[in-house]
Amino acid sequence: MSTLGLSLALDSMAVTQYEGLPFTSFLTIGGRLYGTTPDGLWLIGGDTDAGEGIAWEVAGPMTDAGADAFKRLRCATVTGPDTENAELGIRYDTGDEPSVSERSPGGRFAVGRDGAGRAVQFTIVGIGPVEMTGVTLDVMMLGNRARGGR
Repeated sequence: MSTLGLSLALDSMAVTQYEGLPFTSFLTIGGRLYGTTPDGLWLIGGDTDAGEGIAWEVAGPMTDAGADAFKRLRCATVTGPDTENAELGIRYDTGDEPSVSERSPGGRFAVGRDGAGRAVQFTIVGIGPVEMTGVTLDVMMLGNRARGGR
């Protein structure tokens, strides 16, 4: 059995989705979160899953940044006190996935010129603890036609 879990932060209205969990229900006892399975009650928490780092992924919405023009990302910055192991991916609505550099100091990722689109989506992945406070995209508007033959 695998349950889809959704979490809503009421202060920011941010939604988190959890997939592949074996739990049939969740409950809180003494401020700690537990999940139930046919085999018993399991405490949910900590930085590892049975000693292994926990894989995580954050995907932003596909956005046109308020403009219908073609655009290309120049860079993206992932901020937060614990983002050293974050890896960034970019996808345009055209299906292009440009190259992205490794994380530089300050959380900056350079985005390659190999792709463009009218809308863009970011994905950030990593393993282990993370605390992100923001994602900033530096977008260059290209006009009504994409450069490079589109």
